[in-house]
Amino acid sequence: MNIATLKVHGDPEGLADVRDGLPTEPHGDWQKGDVKPDGRVRIDSGFYVAIGTEQNPVELLKQIRFYLGECKARGIHFERSDVAAELRISFPSDEGAATPTLDLSLADMTTLVEMGINLSITA
Repeated sequence: MNIATLKVHGDPEGLADVRDGLPTEPHGDWQKGDVKPDGRVRIDSGFYVAIGTEQNPVELLKQIRFYLGECKARGIHFERSDVAAELRISFPSDEGAATPTLDLSLADMTTLVEMGINLSITA
């Protein structure tokens, strides 16, 4: 199943401000100083928001567009000094299987830039 997640991290006050306006509740969070599974210590606080899961990459992209549109309509942006955001898109596949194609338009890329969101795509 293909997955889109928004990772947001930074100062607690900025995170609280962003979190209050999100269209959905985060599904996981951490605090500065928490120990990661690999033993490293987290240097800031943050949370993850599930945007969508979909087998079809085109449908997943629709879910991403809808979610980011909702955030934009609520005045949420991440181009601020106290928070950072990353849209994480994951295409887990069986070994030897073809990796799906995700066609981001210039409008999609512009939205990410205007909202201050980094992009990470993994297969």
